[in-house]
Amino acid sequence: MTRPDPTVLARIAEKLELLTRVEAEHGFGVRIEGPAPLEPIAELPGVAEVYSLFRRIEGDNFRFHAPKEILTPQTWEEDEVNPNDPMGSPLIVGYEMDSVPSGLRAEIRGGDPIYLDRKDLDVYYMESTAYVYQYEHPDEDVEFTLIAPDVATFFDEHVLGPRYPELVAAVFGPAAPEQRLRKGRHAGEYADNWRRLLIAAGLSS
Repeated sequence: MTRPDPTVLARIAEKLELLTRVEAEHGFGVRIEGPAPLEPIAELPGVAEVYSLFRRIEGDNFRFHAPKEILTPQTWEEDEVNPNDPMGSPLIVGYEMDSVPSGLRAEIRGGDPIYLDRKDLDVYYMESTAYVYQYEHPDEDVEFTLIAPDVATFFDEHVLGPRYPELVAAVFGPAAPEQRLRKGRHAGEYADNWRRLLIAAGLSS
């Protein structure tokens, strides 16, 4: 496995700093916490390195924080792959939050997860119902959406960059990225506060 590209890691760090400043200026209501250094894990090149750059990222639609399995080398060594999991016990790299009522977000970790394949290191999305179906019918193919070839590309392009609308469409459907606010001082603007922040920072459209 190749080592993470330091240029991409530096670019992610710069974007996080920019977004933190723009959020402080505009107050969109997103959360950006960090950094939170983690020790690298040889079997997962680039994963701990990316999650070392922030503790949490959260907007209206998504919440991202480090998978519990990589918080320390010991937790990774002690983690066991479920032999009955047809998807190979993927790591959870984030959650959709649209299905979680705002008043329960402090108690509920998230809705449907976004996954990282342990072997290929691909980032993909799969509905929870499809995951359950795969457990019950392991010999049948189920639908999932490949989002990025690695976690660094995922955050650089799909969370912090111009391909964020593609991530929203992959998880919530093709009409979701274009949803607008109907009333209030931001009426007519995108309903998703994270997308509004990316636009204000010049990172997405």
